[in-house]
Amino acid sequence: MKSPRLGRRGLLAALCSGLLATFSTGIAHAQAADWPRQPIKLLLGFTPGGGVDATARLVAQQLAEALGSPVVVENRPGAGGTLAANAVAKAEPDGHTLFLMASGHSISPALYKSLPYDSVNDFTMVTMTTRFPFGVAVGASSPIRNMGELMKQAKDKPGTLSMGHAGVGTGMHLASVLLQSREHVKFIDVAYKGGNLAPTAVAGGEIQAVLDNLASMEPLVNGNRLRLLAVTGTQRWPTYPDVPTLAETVSPGFDVTGWTALAGPRNLPAPVVARLSREMTRIMAKPEVIERLRKLGLGATSTEPAEAQKVLATEVARWQKLVQDEKIETQN
Repeated sequence: MKSPRLGRRGLLAALCSGLLATFSTGIAHAQAADWPRQPIKLLLGFTPGGGVDATARLVAQQLAEALGSPVVVENRPGAGGTLAANAVAKAEPDGHTLFLMASGHSISPALYKSLPYDSVNDFTMVTMTTRFPFGVAVGASSPIRNMGELMKQAKDKPGTLSMGHAGVGTGMHLASVLLQSREHVKFIDVAYKGGNLAPTAVAGGEIQAVLDNLASMEPLVNGNRLRLLAVTGTQRWPTYPDVPTLAETVSPGFDVTGWTALAGPRNLPAPVVARLSREMTRIMAKPEVIERLRKLGLGATSTEPAEAQKVLATEVARWQKLVQDEKIETQN
């Protein structure tokens, strides 16, 4: 039988534990109650211009209005977006440093031999903000009329069909690698340095096909210089309702999309996450926000924080497996 003294000690410990939990919860709620106390920094790993930067500036403007506090966009390009990610991972988790995370963040762990942060566990996900498919296209004068013909040529004449993309390690590159792996074909891989260089090369006849952002290809498609054969998501893109998906045509179940998400450092206070999630759900449903993003080739979306965290973990694991399976060279 336990002595009364030990029982009192156990009771005291339980009371202290309860008081500590209540105190900690009170601090978190107090932090959220007077948050934000200063301008919020919204970091991204890209230079000004482009879809991610435009999304960040739109989110910043809308959040500033919703929170009644300035939200300042900071572009920290370099090292595949890892400089910005590292700055956020090391920031104080007080809600004053946020991250407009792009899908390349989930690829970095597979491509870099080491990173100064954990790509999943060092971040608190708030919500997905945009999703967008990539497109596969050929030149307007190409004899290839559809994805079936493209893949037939790749299978019948291995290593003769050139496929361009926006750079090694980008989502477009890995989407191309995944398609080749799933369908047992081999393209001549041609990497360009971002922008619309790859689509322009196809339109000019330098290479035969391209897998790239729809936004980069849209002027050339609309100008009848590119023929869009398919998109990489599971659903047709509203701007091109007559263009099928890869899943519909040559690779059942194929689904690769680019995305952006709002995140913060690990241990972002739950009340702050809840407030951000609530405001972002409202913002991303605004017709004017949806339309502005649509013109950039992006689809507005929002999710619960737990779902966004699951998406991140799933994407990181997916690309790590692909890079390992296909023996893609990693970088220091």
